Amino acid sequence: MIFATEQLTRVRASATAWTGTVGTLLGLFGAVAVVGGTTKLADVPNSTLRWVIVSLVTIAGLLAGASVVSGVRAAHGASLRTSDNWSGSAYRAAVVKNTDDALNCLRWARWTGLAAALTIFSIGLLGLISVALQSKQTATTTAVVVDQTGTATCGPIGRTTDGQLTVNGTPVGKVRDITPVTACPPEHR
Repeated sequence: MIFATEQLTRVRASATAWTGTVGTLLGLFGAVAVVGGTTKLADVPNSTLRWVIVSLVTIAGLLAGASVVSGVRAAHGASLRTSDNWSGSAYRAAVVKNTDDALNCLRWARWTGLAAALTIFSIGLLGLISVALQSKQTATTTAVVVDQTGTATCGPIGRTTDGQLTVNGTPVGKVRDITPVTACPPEHR
């Protein structure tokens, strides 16, 4: 009988520790999501992928909540009624049933906590992959380019494959002057 009551005590202590850990991690996840989540979500280039990530965040939150609730039920489940009429077998049956209930709740808390952690990992991985797969835009310089004839053209400058200067993708002949600008003047657009 002592083993059964000690097992219930150990299960409840383990559930209390589990609930504290999941609660702390859920708080950290929530803080990160609130502080930096929306700006990082805006970095995801595909709107469908953004909705998938938002859905996964919701699922992770529900799983983490289920883990906490199950852990609390395991840690603080039904207490044994006090009675002057407990027989040894009735008390033993009550302790065994409460131990089984607590173990089932603790298992559920651990599985839902693990599922929440894997979901959160998937969210991070999806975000990382989506940002990594973005095509890198090359920095362009906008400039007013004056050719030998005195014609000024403004726009992003670049080079053809053979090295000739281009403005707005159009090759420019011999160049007399290049003036970098932040925006093209109205007369050169």
